[in-house]
Amino acid sequence: MPKKSIEVFVEPDVLVWARKTRGKREEDVARRLGKSEEFIRELEAGERKLRLRQLETLANFYKRPLAAFFLSKPPEEPSPPEDHRTFPEGERTKEFSPETLLAIRRAQLLQASATELASSLGYETNPRIGKTSLPERFEDLTARAKALAIRERKKIGVMIDTQSRWKGAYKALNEWKRQIEDMGVLVFQMSMPPKETRGFSLTEDGFPVIVLNSKEHPNPRIFSLFHEYAHLLLNHGGICDMKHRNHIPIEIFCNHFAGAFLVPREALLNHKLVKSRKSYPEWPQEKIEELSGYFKVSWETVLRRLLILDLTTERFYQMKREQWQKKWEEKENVEGKKKRGGPLSPIKCFSENGAPFVSFVLEAYREEKISSTDVADYLGVKLKHLPDIEQLMVERT
Repeated sequence: MPKKSIEVFVEPDVLVWARKTRGKREEDVARRLGKSEEFIRELEAGERKLRLRQLETLANFYKRPLAAFFLSKPPEEPSPPEDHRTFPEGERTKEFSPETLLAIRRAQLLQASATELASSLGYETNPRIGKTSLPERFEDLTARAKALAIRERKKIGVMIDTQSRWKGAYKALNEWKRQIEDMGVLVFQMSMPPKETRGFSLTEDGFPVIVLNSKEHPNPRIFSLFHEYAHLLLNHGGICDMKHRNHIPIEIFCNHFAGAFLVPREALLNHKLVKSRKSYPEWPQEKIEELSGYFKVSWETVLRRLLILDLTTERFYQMKREQWQKKWEEKENVEGKKKRGGPLSPIKCFSENGAPFVSFVLEAYREEKISSTDVADYLGVKLKHLPDIEQLMVERT
């Protein structure tokens, strides 16, 4: 008969910490272990012990190293970013989903790792981005955001003609990411429920970080990139939904900045489609799509900019927005049932971790500051993919 695995005692506070920081309920853990909820409650009260095999299952379930469960108390970890999302009355979610919690945790870990690696390689960790602040008066929010957008657009130096010639949304996203990363910002892409958040930013404890939701189409991701970039300029990170009806001042500012940066007022007014329109209130779908393709932004961003410039009405904007929302939800339901193969591991690694982080890991490995096992852990790939990742790094530079 096979021997039973040994029993181990885990501090109750550590077990509760591991479960809650993964966003799991007692019933989820009970189902995973094949035990009752009462067993889990007793376990977290210190009245039960776990077999080593069960603890290994929990470590995998909570995405924590086994060693973490032998601590005498929960470790100190960075606080999650400030929540800037808005919800209808009575619908506010008190807790993030496990997927979002894991993304936040991973982003904070990558931020700390990048800072440590850069320091070991002798690099500065200060970003080359400017700073700004919110105006004292609420009425000045949009004017300050517009002025900042003009300043940053000039600083980054990408002309509208260049932006319009990029071949497709993914090309545009990658080009804008490169511009932001070259200023010393880490840009990660991680999977999170789109209804819960479209992205977040970290401004404390090392390199500034922007995290985009990889489940979204690249056009909304581009808007999120510059919304979160505005958060970095304000030195005030957070987790956001980018809703235009958000009444939090910092969100109004960041939304307006992103729109004004990507679709500048003069560029939109001088576009042939806008100049040729004799009556503005209602825009045909094909015209909205053409403007979207030109500026490489979402349909909603285009229509929102037209509304801000009094080239359509609030009624038409809300009607189209509801139509699009229904269409996207239907598409998401259909695609969610399909089996997704996803990109190749090297491409996915490069996309999710971003060029700066990949570069730090590869250079630290070449200088023998970290082992091949460390590289695999940092990048989340098998070692056989390293040559392909290095090639992607060469092509990026």
